[in-house]
Amino acid sequence: MGAAVTIPAGKAVVLDVSPPRLASLTVQGRLTFAEKDLDLKADWIMLDGGTLEVGREGQPFAHRATLTLTDARPGENVMDMGDKLIGVMDGGHLELHGQPRLSWTRLAQTARVGSTALRLQTSPNWGPGDRLVLASTDFDAAQQETVTVRSVSGSTVTLTAPLKFMHFGEVQTFGGGTLDERAEVGLLTRNVTVQGSVERRNEAFGGQIMVMRGGQARVEGTELTRMGQAGLLRRYPLHFHMVGSARASYVRGNSLHDLFNRCLTLHGTNDLNVDGNVMTGTVGHCLFLEDGAETGNVITDNLVLGTRAPDSKKGEKAVLPSDTGFPGPSSYWISNPANTLRGNVAAGGDGVGFWYALAEHPTGLSRSEGIWPQRTPLTAFENNVAHSYVTAGLDVDHGPGADGYVNPTEYHPLRNPADEKSAAVPAYFDRFTAYKNRNSGAWFRGFNQVLRGAVLADNAVGVTFASSLNAMEGGLIVGESANVGTPPNWEKRGAEGRSLPLPQQADFPIRGFEFYDGTVRASGVTFANFLPSALRPAGALGYRRQNHYPLSPVNAAENLRFVEANRVYFETPLGEADGDKSATFLDLSGSVTGQAGRSVVASNPLLFDSSCTRRAEWNAYICDKPYGRLWLDDVERGGVGSVTLRRADGATAVLAGTPGARALFSTTAPARLNYTATLARGLPRHLRLGINDRVPGDWVRLDLAVPYEPVIYRDWWIDARSRLKRVSRQALDATNGEGYAWENGTLFLKLSVQPGRTYAALDLCRTNLCQ
Repeated sequence: MGAAVTIPAGKAVVLDVSPPRLASLTVQGRLTFAEKDLDLKADWIMLDGGTLEVGREGQPFAHRATLTLTDARPGENVMDMGDKLIGVMDGGHLELHGQPRLSWTRLAQTARVGSTALRLQTSPNWGPGDRLVLASTDFDAAQQETVTVRSVSGSTVTLTAPLKFMHFGEVQTFGGGTLDERAEVGLLTRNVTVQGSVERRNEAFGGQIMVMRGGQARVEGTELTRMGQAGLLRRYPLHFHMVGSARASYVRGNSLHDLFNRCLTLHGTNDLNVDGNVMTGTVGHCLFLEDGAETGNVITDNLVLGTRAPDSKKGEKAVLPSDTGFPGPSSYWISNPANTLRGNVAAGGDGVGFWYALAEHPTGLSRSEGIWPQRTPLTAFENNVAHSYVTAGLDVDHGPGADGYVNPTEYHPLRNPADEKSAAVPAYFDRFTAYKNRNSGAWFRGFNQVLRGAVLADNAVGVTFASSLNAMEGGLIVGESANVGTPPNWEKRGAEGRSLPLPQQADFPIRGFEFYDGTVRASGVTFANFLPSALRPAGALGYRRQNHYPLSPVNAAENLRFVEANRVYFETPLGEADGDKSATFLDLSGSVTGQAGRSVVASNPLLFDSSCTRRAEWNAYICDKPYGRLWLDDVERGGVGSVTLRRADGATAVLAGTPGARALFSTTAPARLNYTATLARGLPRHLRLGINDRVPGDWVRLDLAVPYEPVIYRDWWIDARSRLKRVSRQALDATNGEGYAWENGTLFLKLSVQPGRTYAALDLCRTNLCQ
């Protein structure tokens, strides 16, 4: 069974032979590896106030050291930390310092299928027998390859076997902007290794390192493999568990590969330095900031790839609901914005590259009502790269609830997160690169988020901003680059054999900047290579397709540049998709339409007339009109059916309402005109209606069939002071919205925007005070 060995406090032992397998090793004193090749095998190792030292900081271990965690006694639970374990607690120190190696670099030229040579950006200190991971540069993350070095000469690495896929390695230029889609190449081999034994490998039951409060781990130049225990909470390859401030620890220059449950977990841990690591081949989220209370961590220059969801066909189970489903597992799960992410790469997986999964308050063991991740200012997100993901390169949305399930959430940073009335502060996501993501390069929901200087290419959609006061400033968006990919034989292909972001929807219209909700803005962006083909439409600017929800007519574009790009593409509105019918944006500078102040509007008769210009290649119109958002809300959700809006000149649109109760009806409409609204099921007990996104003095006339005289209140105030007075129909136009007319079963209204406001609203009720 092996010996149970304890090194007591005050005693220092030098390991200079490879001992037989141990049942356990408890270190209360110090255990130092001698400078020679050594193997240490044990069911578990507990650093209970003691130190395990393989090399030292500044004096890395020069030979080969392998620590293997065995499993001769399955089911053992050491101090409630599980088994197959290195535990660090109560003043314990884990010191693993392997030789410094180039952790990862990029290709310097494209590596073709069948090639046995890689030209690298940097000359590596790698050698024969070293194992490398080569990232996919296509939509399919499974085109990642693990290869073995035969020899190295300068920046050229010769492999022992030919490549199965093409890996792109060129830098491209569009309109003065640079796109870098060169494949990352990471080193897996290190001279210090911590590994799980092969027992129970088929069960994905590997080793684990758990650092507890009072413990310290400085891990560099180390290889971790066959680590993590599938489907088990808190059983991760390298886990800092409720440590608090970990400023004295670090994780840098390591490789973590062939893992069974996450990669690196920071739980209740702050101020940790995570730098220059390669992490690949795991189930569920990889680099995982668990609860939402983790702050001050500095995560820089890491390469994470091969992040996959649990495979239920293999009996794999998710630790959390967010490890599977939509949007899927992330390579970087960031649960609090008060952390630094700089220079990292997320290089392929089943879900998301970088996921800001922000709960209202921290969950789990860190639960606190005094911490507000959704309101916390962003410390830094700079120069990060994400490619080859199923859902998105960057997702700032979908926060977890207490049950672990995720829902749409809005990130709205405030100067003082605890005070909802505190001043808003912008969150700048700087110089982000996203390419070859099947759905979105980046997706944002919330307020005051700015994507600055980004480079987005070869995605189905470059970027989408949900909610309001968000913008993309500067940067480059490319529809299709010279990286045509290597699609499998069963996938439909585009021109030149190009892989498609959504081969099951080969006619999907690719778009660069996708307007949604509002107010959102694209400013100073260069768009390139958005050209329609026989297979699918394309547009640099577009709206979120098949959308049923309200939109802002003052979503805007300004100072844009176009290189070989169809500037706009709007799809023909669907019958019940009110958002499609409302698609409109304002060209502030004239860089899209050629005339500042013009609006681009969808092919909805309510939005255009003979004064507008049809642009067939855009499937849209250019109009010089003041557009607002006209809306009606059945407050009591009784059901009004559909709403038909008819402009005075006869142009008509039918609104189906938002999904669910179908109680909110909204569309873009030109202001300063007269409309008639017909409610399919008549006027409800309490109807609220209005116009938004206009300027003082603007108005809309609206007529409704009403068999009784309602009580009407103005601008959200239901009291006697805001009650409208009845006037004659002839006098209504001369009012400033303070009156209404009712004649022969028809109600005549004037929505008039008052000074200092951007809206006008009325409440129509059957009874006094809407009671």
